[in-house]
Amino acid sequence: MTQITLNIPDNELTFFMKLIEKFNYETVVDEIAVTEDMKILLDERRSTSKTDDFIPWNDAKKQLRFKSEK
Repeated sequence: MTQITLNIPDNELTFFMKLIEKFNYETVVDEIAVTEDMKILLDERRSTSKTDDFIPWNDAKKQLRFKSEK
């Protein structure tokens, strides 16, 4: 079996879903359990964060380093 992951823009999702209705596909949803402690921590971080400290995701991805890279 071949598994394909696609990133579909929100405004194209309806069109895409109508297109693939003719094929045999399976929707997989990975759910992440978030504890109450995690929610509290995230709320605290949101309340103390400053917009000036944000980094655009494309810039942040470039800063990521993995253990296998040196």
